[in-house]
Amino acid sequence: MEKPYRFMGIIGLLLIVGFLLLSAGCTEEKEAPLNAYFAAGLKKPMDVVIAKYTSATGKTVIPNYGPSGGLYTQIIQGQPCDLYYSADYNLIEKLEAEGKVTEAEKFMKEFVVMTVSKTGREKGIRTASDLTGKNIVVAVADPSAPVGVYSENVLKNLGLWDQLNAIGNIRTRPGTVNQVALMVESDEVDAGFTYSSTAVLYKLDTAEKYGYDLSEEIVFGDAIIKGGNEAGAKAFRDFVRQNSEEFTQYGWELYA
Repeated sequence: MEKPYRFMGIIGLLLIVGFLLLSAGCTEEKEAPLNAYFAAGLKKPMDVVIAKYTSATGKTVIPNYGPSGGLYTQIIQGQPCDLYYSADYNLIEKLEAEGKVTEAEKFMKEFVVMTVSKTGREKGIRTASDLTGKNIVVAVADPSAPVGVYSENVLKNLGLWDQLNAIGNIRTRPGTVNQVALMVESDEVDAGFTYSSTAVLYKLDTAEKYGYDLSEEIVFGDAIIKGGNEAGAKAFRDFVRQNSEEFTQYGWELYA
């Protein structure tokens, strides 16, 4: 009778080992996806990088694209976020001051440009001063998107902001830089202020490019959010940097 009991013991041991291996496999498969918040202007190249990352690692990244200020508010309100890419590094510094960040880095530099639609060119818009003409429709992003703040800075430093508002030529304040670009692309407005990279992404006609003396320095950065999937965030952030050509091909400059 000893052999059957020994046999049953071996079978039981094998079942336990098999269960443990199966449990480990299930745990690996159920690894939490990465919740990543991205400034809206990063969407096209970031989608490519995310697809590459998933293909290379099998891990899932859930992107949330929007205006950097709106994403910042979501993080402050406690929405699940592991990694944050902002078009305004000041917002990352605010998160650091509030104890929300484990690591933060400056990533890329950007510039504001004035883009002109087909109708805008026909109306003779060549410089920002031309925006004060009659029946000119201008799009400047809402201040919740950093490009909106930078664009206001440009127009204020050129002495045009108050005049354009007084005559009503700034007709629309879209929530993201992509929305401004789409309005120019579809000829809904005569001119719109976007990032240089956005103009390249949408193949828009750029009339003027502005220096930091007019807009202030524009730096895109990343922040690993404290208490989230920090290891996953670091791994994806490193992968993004390894694939920085996906961004520089559109005109972004890496921050030295």
